[in-house]
Amino acid sequence: MGADSSKAVEIPSRNPGQASAFYCACRNGDTATVQNMLPNLTYEQINQIEPNGSTALHAASYYGWRDIVRLLLERGCSRTILNFHRKTAYEEAASDQIRALFHRPTLNRFVDENGTRSFKLLKRNGTDITDQIGVPDGWVKGYTSANEADDAKFINDMGPSLNPLKQIAKHQVKSDFIGNVAQLVLESVPRTHEQYDAMNDLFKKFVDNKNINHLLKMYTVETPFYTNLQTHVNSYAVLIYFYLRKLRNRAFQGRTFRGAIMTKNDIQAYQWALRSNNRVLETRVFQSTSRNKSIAQKFAVLDQNKHSSDHYSVLLTIHFPKRCPTAIDLTKRSDKLPPLSEYPNEEEVLILPYTLFTVKDIQFDSHDKQYYITLTNVLTPKKH
Repeated sequence: MGADSSKAVEIPSRNPGQASAFYCACRNGDTATVQNMLPNLTYEQINQIEPNGSTALHAASYYGWRDIVRLLLERGCSRTILNFHRKTAYEEAASDQIRALFHRPTLNRFVDENGTRSFKLLKRNGTDITDQIGVPDGWVKGYTSANEADDAKFINDMGPSLNPLKQIAKHQVKSDFIGNVAQLVLESVPRTHEQYDAMNDLFKKFVDNKNINHLLKMYTVETPFYTNLQTHVNSYAVLIYFYLRKLRNRAFQGRTFRGAIMTKNDIQAYQWALRSNNRVLETRVFQSTSRNKSIAQKFAVLDQNKHSSDHYSVLLTIHFPKRCPTAIDLTKRSDKLPPLSEYPNEEEVLILPYTLFTVKDIQFDSHDKQYYITLTNVLTPKKH
């Protein structure tokens, strides 16, 4: 995924301390000049921080130039860069109308339309396998305790090791998985895609600097890469687990929310898990959740043209009583911890595969035909 250097042009020369012509056009609302220059600028030139500490997107957003902001975002301009005042372009927006341009076209990543695909059921304690009678087939595995959640324990052990042989083995595995993710990016984001340069830049920075932040940002960019990750989980997930310790300051504690559309069979599986504190859910894919309840609630809505009478709207409330390393807060935590999501308004908390939960409560609102399910995080036992 090399950058196309043939597209690069030299920005007109300027005196030291003087802003580029492109920045000035964005600041002054010169839409025609911006349109003429954009196709000939590299991704780095579009996103460069000017002598005043801002980018072109900051300027257009601050002064409220709607058409220019739209052009820059459609070009894949980075949304997470902080200016001199430690603010993103979204935070500097002149109005709600400008901020709305930064919103994702659809929020379907916060809604799960397959209630059983995303989780696997486990048992925390006990050995009575006959308990599984009546549980839907195909997504239950007969672990007898959380201590036997071998997948979760194994992948949580993927971090640094002092054992030289483990270091060599993990280095080889890491190289293989980087290659797998590179291939998935190429297949998901062709050169013709408006976000190609952004994804190329983020992946190159991850490979060169081994900075996990860039890998996480790739997940949030609006491309088919996110969709394809749901069926090609392993390589990307393992790479995140390799560097998970670098994300300690983003380990989430609190409540987060996700919408879902479930069938009666899906609901019965959660009810099965609720009947005993011993039963545990294990995530199987990446779960986008929001700290903002209204985001999940808004999109957990039945479509009468798409869903049958056997489907129900579900709001999942996910409680993390302690800081959970596999629930990564992608929001801006401080000036030193800028947002990792390209869409900060979503207030996203990303839950990794192999995170464990118990079902604490299920309520049904017959008027709205909506279920309310509460999950509580269970920290993964240490591997012995």
